[in-house]
Amino acid sequence: MKNICCILLALPLFGLSQNLSQNDRSIVAGTKKIVHSAILKEDREVWVYIPASFAAGSQTHYPVMYLLDGPSFFHPVTGMVQYLSSTGKMPEMIVVGIANTNRVRDLTPTHSIHWSDGEEDTAALGFSGGGEKFISFIEHELIPYVDAVYKTAPYRMFVGHSLGGLTVLNSLLNHTSLFTSYVAIDPSVWWDNQALMKKAAQLLPNKDLGNKSLYYASANTMSKSIDTFLVMQDTTRGNIHVRNNLQFRQLLLESKNSSLLWRWKFYPEDNHSSIPLIATYDALRYLFKGYELDKDMNDTSITVDYIKTHYLTVSRLLHYKVLPSQATVNFLGYNFLSGKNYSKAHRFFSLNLENFPSSANAYDSMGDFYLEIKDKKKAAEMYLKALSLEELPSTRKKLEQLKLNERR
Repeated sequence: MKNICCILLALPLFGLSQNLSQNDRSIVAGTKKIVHSAILKEDREVWVYIPASFAAGSQTHYPVMYLLDGPSFFHPVTGMVQYLSSTGKMPEMIVVGIANTNRVRDLTPTHSIHWSDGEEDTAALGFSGGGEKFISFIEHELIPYVDAVYKTAPYRMFVGHSLGGLTVLNSLLNHTSLFTSYVAIDPSVWWDNQALMKKAAQLLPNKDLGNKSLYYASANTMSKSIDTFLVMQDTTRGNIHVRNNLQFRQLLLESKNSSLLWRWKFYPEDNHSSIPLIATYDALRYLFKGYELDKDMNDTSITVDYIKTHYLTVSRLLHYKVLPSQATVNFLGYNFLSGKNYSKAHRFFSLNLENFPSSANAYDSMGDFYLEIKDKKKAAEMYLKALSLEELPSTRKKLEQLKLNERR
């Protein structure tokens, strides 16, 4: 267990070290921000990733992931979020990676000076037990800051590994309304003689966790000569980490009345250090299952009603109203327009006007529709409306070309 203990104290910072020449250009994945905490009486550093589509004046609001041990996992996790959202598997998200100052203090809900093997370690663990203050900082200072600075949606996800996973479970049990979904990666539920597990055994059977989701990942930290069946009969402290994870799974199985949506997964080929990335990927795929359209975008059977019904499902998944993006609807509109299915094209362009009545782009696209069907008067009206909302050079050029053609 010593290898796990080292990770508990301080996770490594995985970043890219580059010597840039004058011809090199930086690749920027996010921004470092400093948030002063009156609760913790210190400045806290957070790393913030915003989606590529984020723009001034945009009305789009984004779900937010709060990522513990932020600098350690920021680059790979934001890469996953960017890629999966670009392929339609999940929504675009803001990611807030929280850097550590005193990891053991902040990520332990109770005070203890003992490792999982029973060894006393006052030097390393003497400051433990500050988890409630840390969650208070997140709730009352960090989340309000993020909500004030960025366009955020009500959906919030909490992701943590090891002691971070313990913090995630503590939040689920004791601060249930704070997040919509929870990702606990190989959590240290052995902490303080399984104090949180004992509390979970009391709370889970009768606690209402409807509309909450949990992904729980367990690494293979067992002795080489044992398996998941034998480890439950084992009593040695060396296998306590995975044994407690299996016991927590049993608690989840016995707590059907909680209505919690959950998945527990064991990773036989991953240890405590290697599990975070693969588990985060699996968690995102599980938590956003149903987000992706089940039809190809070029499928000519797609209708406006199909799109509306799908996004009602997505809204239920995310617990707030989600509209199809302008880009998605525009793609479908132009697809049908190029195929000369004018009826369907008009319905899709109308859907964007219905959902985004202040969008110059939506009126520009409708102008293209009318231009295609040779209704030049209507096309000019749409282009003029678009320009009244925003000066788009391409729209201006199309309107001037229309006027020029009329004079000929």
